[in-house]
Amino acid sequence: MGGRNNFSGGIPAGVFQLDQLGMLVLSYNNLCGKIPQNIQLQTLGASTFEETPDLCGVPLNKTCPGDEIAQDPKINCNANGMKDLKKEEDKLISDGFYISMAVGFVFGFWELNTHKILFCMLSDAIWKANNFQKHSLQKTVKFYKELFQIPTKIEVNLRANCEHFIGTKDSISCLKKEREVLLKFKDELIDEYGQLSSWGNQKDKKECCKWRGVLCDNLTNHIIQLDLHNASAPLRGNISVWLLEIQHLKYLDLSFNDFNYSRIPQFIGSLGRLEYLDLSNSYFSGEIPHHLGNLSELQFLGLGTNSNALTSTNLDWLSRIHSLRYLNLRHVNLTMATNWLQTISKLIQLKVLDLSECDLPMVPPPLSSTFNASNSLYHLDLFGNEFSSFWIFHWFVNFSSGLSYIDLGLNKLQGSIPDAIGNLLSLSYLSLIENQLEGEIPVSLGNMSSLSYLDLSSNQLIGIVPHLALSSSLTHLSLDHNMFNGTVTQSIGSLSKLEYLNLGSNHFEDIITESHFFNLSQLELLDLSYNPGISFNFSLGWNPPFHLTDVLLAGCKVGPYFPTWLRTQTILYKLDISNAGILDTFPDWLWELSSNLYDLNVSHNNFHGVLSGLSSKFSTNFPIIDLSFNHFSGSVPILPPTAVVLVLSSNKFSGPITNICNETNCSWYYLDLSNNLLSGQLPDCFANLSNLKFLKLAHNNFFGKFPSLNYLSSLHLQNNSFTGEILTSLRNCTSLAFIDLSRNKLTGKIPTWVGDTFTRLVVLSLRSNEFFGSIPSNLCHLAHLQVLDFSLNKISGAIPKCLNNLTAMIQEVDYEPYGSLFTSVFQVFESANVIWKRNEYEYLNTLQLVKLIDLSSNNLVGDVPAEITSLVMLVGLNLSRNNLSGILPTKIGQLRSLDFLDLSRNHFSGGIPAGVSQLDQLGVLDLSYNNLSGKIPQNIHLRTLGASAFEGNPYLCGLPLKACPGDEIVQDPKRNGNANGMKDPEEEDKLISDGFYITMAVGFVLGFWGVCGTLAFNDSWRIAFFKLWNSSMDWLYIKLAINKIRLKKAFHKFKEMSSQCEENGGINNMNLVLE
Repeated sequence: MGGRNNFSGGIPAGVFQLDQLGMLVLSYNNLCGKIPQNIQLQTLGASTFEETPDLCGVPLNKTCPGDEIAQDPKINCNANGMKDLKKEEDKLISDGFYISMAVGFVFGFWELNTHKILFCMLSDAIWKANNFQKHSLQKTVKFYKELFQIPTKIEVNLRANCEHFIGTKDSISCLKKEREVLLKFKDELIDEYGQLSSWGNQKDKKECCKWRGVLCDNLTNHIIQLDLHNASAPLRGNISVWLLEIQHLKYLDLSFNDFNYSRIPQFIGSLGRLEYLDLSNSYFSGEIPHHLGNLSELQFLGLGTNSNALTSTNLDWLSRIHSLRYLNLRHVNLTMATNWLQTISKLIQLKVLDLSECDLPMVPPPLSSTFNASNSLYHLDLFGNEFSSFWIFHWFVNFSSGLSYIDLGLNKLQGSIPDAIGNLLSLSYLSLIENQLEGEIPVSLGNMSSLSYLDLSSNQLIGIVPHLALSSSLTHLSLDHNMFNGTVTQSIGSLSKLEYLNLGSNHFEDIITESHFFNLSQLELLDLSYNPGISFNFSLGWNPPFHLTDVLLAGCKVGPYFPTWLRTQTILYKLDISNAGILDTFPDWLWELSSNLYDLNVSHNNFHGVLSGLSSKFSTNFPIIDLSFNHFSGSVPILPPTAVVLVLSSNKFSGPITNICNETNCSWYYLDLSNNLLSGQLPDCFANLSNLKFLKLAHNNFFGKFPSLNYLSSLHLQNNSFTGEILTSLRNCTSLAFIDLSRNKLTGKIPTWVGDTFTRLVVLSLRSNEFFGSIPSNLCHLAHLQVLDFSLNKISGAIPKCLNNLTAMIQEVDYEPYGSLFTSVFQVFESANVIWKRNEYEYLNTLQLVKLIDLSSNNLVGDVPAEITSLVMLVGLNLSRNNLSGILPTKIGQLRSLDFLDLSRNHFSGGIPAGVSQLDQLGVLDLSYNNLSGKIPQNIHLRTLGASAFEGNPYLCGLPLKACPGDEIVQDPKRNGNANGMKDPEEEDKLISDGFYITMAVGFVLGFWGVCGTLAFNDSWRIAFFKLWNSSMDWLYIKLAINKIRLKKAFHKFKEMSSQCEENGGINNMNLVLE
């Protein structure tokens, strides 16, 4: 640091050798000459040399005499601050020569060549910017034409000529210095997949312009492009500062790599020639460096989708990149960037803007006269923010009427859809999904001939769908999950380009006929599901114009017969006609369509008959088959080994299931045969089904020994006739989360290894068996357990005191099996049968809310451990019908979540704890048939439970039972009681206050107007009253005076007697005197 001195002369050339220099200050001196040039000094900024008027060169804006207009930063000064004249003269001549050539080249070939070169550089970027959708050459050329306005005459054969105009790799020779820089850059990367295997110093690898991802200029041989994006084989490690040595770099793509949430290097902001920068999907984190604002030539900037780890509290740096045309900040946290709209409005050349899921703050709309927003913007994506008003839409529309892409989905937009949308004649894509929109669809929206994609699903829109015949370009129409009613407009049938039609989950009431589909030859997906008012009327031989891949008609009136028109749909992938009122046999011809079918759901109908073997019916991998809730009979058909989900529950299948063992190499993941008439012993082959995770065989007639099982995560065998003990082979199922073996004939002791093996267990139900012995204390290790049901067994001993280790009953636990269980191809809901308030219920997607302990109807002894009151998330507790004794836990009031508490038919004694009155969520309370005594705690909630909750306790009293001794004969039922059965002081004060002041007010009115009012208006009464008043006062005064004299005499006489007694001594004398 040498600032603010009087140093003179030139800056020594050796300064550029200080490559570890972090700070340099030479400002406010008398230095002169040219600043030594290297990359390290240029990054320090002009402030290092300010107020030194005789200095020149980069990073100052002052050019040295004789320098080029655009200085080469590689030219260094000599020790005296002067240029080396001979070298500089030679270089100047060389540069001038080539500059002259360049000028002629530009003027001669600009019209054709520049656009072609830029096209070749950006076509790959455009492809990735559109989410890796495969664009045809025609679409890419169209995008580029709109972006850079290339002339029509050179649209043809651009791609074919790219290599010619940029230069082939065979004709370009690698610069040694840049090759060495790339190798140093590679040394700091971790290339696990060999993506950079072509980079090396070997003889056959020295041409770095042929390396993967490297592109060189065909004239200068400098590296101008580095494309290292890797979607499937990401690079890791660090981005080296050596990248700064590639000074001609214009294109840098490091997207889809893994930089382990490191920060974006600040030095990237010094790559001043960059026109394209893509760091998206590369796991960066932290604040976006403001140095990126120095990239004044940047046209493409992609920083999006870095797992919400990137942030920017101020976007002012963006406003310095005036040439920016593409900006992607998807998933960047912009919560604190309150200036985002003002900044974006200054990017007047912006064409594509993606700020989706950025948590953008709501800011007041700025005055339109303040900013010159881009009037060329045609792609606007603000999906997943929290905008509640359409002003943001109007703001952008005011500046760019040429918008062709608008996504405002997953916001909180309210009110009606603006009519102004119909004025966007170029609009081709509009998504307003998952907002809070109301009202009807504007009629103008149906007149937009350029609109190809319209998604208004998951709102609160009403009314009828407008006429859509003029929207002839529509390929995607999604209006599902709204409140549309009335008929389905037949104008949909004229949309000849329509591929996707989703009107599901509405209130349409219509008969769908052939005219609704007469011209839909391109239709691939049809979803009319969950419109109970929709029925179908097609002619018997109707041949639809389309070939659908997805047919979703669940909840519609498809029946009573199976729709025969489906026979023409030979490329079906998904068919859902569940709950469609079909009463028919299952057609054999449907299996002929199953070559592509991967999802079949015909559940909740009235199909009947026998199913032939399904083993050869599905040729696709991992199909999902749901035939549940029908009337299929006969034996279980041979199941397809490739299926991943098989649901045949709630039918009339009968007999054994030994044919399951015909297939050993199965993909079965979820198998549900519950609620049938199946019988026999289970085959041992289940242990060999390594992919099987969920097995449901409940509510059948299986019997025999418990089967050997492996690998399972969920086991439902309730309501069968299994006997014997729980086999130790079940210990292999270490990932078990749900076990329901209730209502069987299993016996033996509960294994101690259950608590140590099933560490993920959520539900454990052994209800209604013949287990005996004590409850193992190891069960307290089950931190995720939320349903424990051992009721209706012969279990004895005491309740373990370690129940306070059941973490899921104390606090919310983030655990995957809660609610739903996922695989890569499907979602199924787990269920559990639970005795709740003495009735059995099946809990599906609300299972995570149930926290229950049921140990009723056993032979448990001892008291209720105080530790049980730590289970504050417990919703149900049933310890009834045991031999428990002692007093009830005094801290039972901590169980504030309890909805069901049954301690009846035990031997509890003592009083009812006052904390019971604090259980304000309690819906069922049963303390009957114990030895409880004392007064019942009083509050309104407990009195609503009825006397049956306390009967059988002869020494209990108080409402709702008999009155306690000392209570009022007629108790006021509105009074709340405290723990001792006495009136609450606050309630007593309130009662006295109300009655006292009401009575006093009435007395005041009667006294004043009845007496004083009469005296005021009747003279004779007034005179008589005051005479009486005066005589009475006189009499009272005389009486008081006489009594006062008498009292004085008596007191004086008593005092004399007392003194005589003291003189004579003794009590006897005192008594004589008194006599």
